[in-house]
Formats: sequence, structure tokens, C-alpha cells
Amino acid sequence: MKKSINTLIYSAASLLMLSLVACDALLDQEETDFGKGPIVVQFQQKSITNNFLQDGSGAVYDFEIPIEYQGADGNPLGEDVTVTIGINSESTANEDVEFSLSQTEFVIPAGQKSANVVIQVNSESLDALNPKTVILEILNSSQTVSDKNTTAITLQAICPSNLEGNYMYINGNESAVTITSTGTGTYEVSRDNAFSNPYPLYISDVCNTLTIPGSYIMDNFGIATSGAGSVDPDTGTITLYYTVDGYFADREMILIKQ
Repeated sequence: MKKSINTLIYSAASLLMLSLVACDALLDQEETDFGKGPIVVQFQQKSITNNFLQDGSGAVYDFEIPIEYQGADGNPLGEDVTVTIGINSESTANEDVEFSLSQTEFVIPAGQKSANVVIQVNSESLDALNPKTVILEILNSSQTVSDKNTTAITLQAICPSNLEGNYMYINGNESAVTITSTGTGTYEVSRDNAFSNPYPLYISDVCNTLTIPGSYIMDNFGIATSGAGSVDPDTGTITLYYTVDGYFADREMILIKQ
């Protein structure tokens, strides 16, 4: 009986060793090198809205749109990556009217992972109340073209804007506020008139019509915000209607310049 038990143990151990060897051989055959995946070329952003100042000068602006590649081991390649782009037929902006595209062949140089496509934007032809959109697409590349091969650029005309300064809320918590410029026609408002903590909000001024683009208050894992408003061109008074998801909707906030 003892001999039979020893024989069974030996047989089981042998089978276990054989299965381990077989699995190891299978893994060797199917080993994946994650550093040699495809290189995928794409636009860095799917959509962009940019303000272009209309000041009567007829300015033409160069606007850069980044293209990049991802994949392999994440490091830049040791060779150039060529990219050809074109204008998608769904664009609402007209070439050689609102914008022009003087170059369609671009190179991401060896040792780098991105380059910039450049369009020329004719500010005089833009309509602030009816902004047009340019849709660019990647037509081909020396590497793999991403399925997400388009980007939409909204050409937003704006009037001269100067909202920077010190303000005071005349409703809500009646706090003092500073407004600072973050770009052409875009601003940071240092706080709202509701919360005790000074959470900033962001506004965009298009000819005295204000929007609060979708953003987040970062406390509590991010609370979505949005809104709209206006500027009184005679007094400079700012009226905002502010929404913070889960707290209030279209809260009126009136700012008087100090």
C-alpha cells in the first residue's frame, strides 16, 4: 500500500512538472513586446474655440493646431514622421474667406513627438454672432493615422475687451473681487457671490456678451459649472447668471467696478 501511494505521488508530481514546462513554452511563444506597438498620429485636441480680436485693423492671425503621435514605448522616434492634412467638407468656414491653409504637408522631426499645423485667420471676415468652424483632417502619414483624425476649430470674433480690475458684488455675499486676463477676451473672476471659499470662475467676453464655459470647481472631485451674462457698455457693470450643479442654477451675480 505504501508503495502504491509513493507511485501516485511521483506520477502527480511528474504531471505537474510537464504542465509547467508546457505552459512556459506557450508563454515563450506568445510573449508580447509592448514597446513595439503601432505609432498613431492624431490631432492633440478634438475641438478648439479661439477668440480673434476685431479692432478695425483687418488683422490676419496665425493660429497653431498641434498634431502628435502616441504609441510604442512612449519615447520620441529616431526618424521624421510626415503628415498630410486637408480641409474636411463639413467645415462651415470658407477657405480664402474666413481662413486660409497655405501648407498641407508637415513633419514631426526625429526626436520630437509633435508639430504645429498653422492656419491664417482673417479677422475682418468673421462674424461675432455667427462663428464659423474649420474642420481639419489627417489624410495620410508615414505612421498609422488615428480613427480620431479630425479637429474642429471655432473662429470666434470678439470686440476689444478690457474687464480687468477690482470689482465688488452688490448682491449675495457682497465680496470684493479681482478680474484678471487669461487671454484674448478671456478672464478669471477670483470668486463667486455664493460660497464662503473663494472658488474662481472663468468668463469669455464676445462684444459684451459673456459666457461661463463649462468648467469645474475642483473640491469634492469636481463640480460642473456654467453660465452666461453681459456687460453694460456705459457703466461697465457685469451681470452673471451662474450655475453650479447640485447647488444652484442661474444665480444672479452683479459686479460693480471699483
